[in-house]
Amino acid sequence: MLAIMFGLSVHAAAIVLTVVLAVIGLAYLLFGWLRKRSWRVMWRGLGFILMPVGLLIMGLMDEVINGINAVINWANATYMTTPVFIGLIVAAVGLVLYLIGSFVPHVSGEEAAKRREEIRDRKLATLQGGRQPDAAAASTSDTAPAKPSSGPTPPPSPKPAAIVKPVVASTPDTPDDKEIDDILKRHGIN
Repeated sequence: MLAIMFGLSVHAAAIVLTVVLAVIGLAYLLFGWLRKRSWRVMWRGLGFILMPVGLLIMGLMDEVINGINAVINWANATYMTTPVFIGLIVAAVGLVLYLIGSFVPHVSGEEAAKRREEIRDRKLATLQGGRQPDAAAASTSDTAPAKPSSGPTPPPSPKPAAIVKPVVASTPDTPDDKEIDDILKRHGIN
């Protein structure tokens, strides 16, 4: 269907699709390299360029065109019933969520280690019956007699994160300091 629409054979349509995908890969490579100067972008762009070329050489790009034609033929032959419409909506929502997830920055390094440690601490607290491990409480419990409990202890409420306030000089000394202080106040930075 796709090849017939443009008056091309399946192989000619496969070549056109290969060129289009290679140009998209080249654009990704160039814009990414100019923006970030990252070798990661360079390797990914080269890989994106070479994959459709490899598929064309193996003859699989013709099968991709046949698959696109089969989807177009299915869409033309299928009536929009409720299950088909719901399936289309679910697939579209899945694609949108995937694209949104692609733009969320990945967690690595210290942030990932910190999150794993928080999860481990929560699991440990759950295994200990909702009690947070505390070195000071452990040292006093060895010397103090145990109190009878009247039931399960409620889990402790999460502690709010400490807010670090920057140290700001009380009065500016020079006119430049006063001007900088005014600019910071206008932007809501105290």
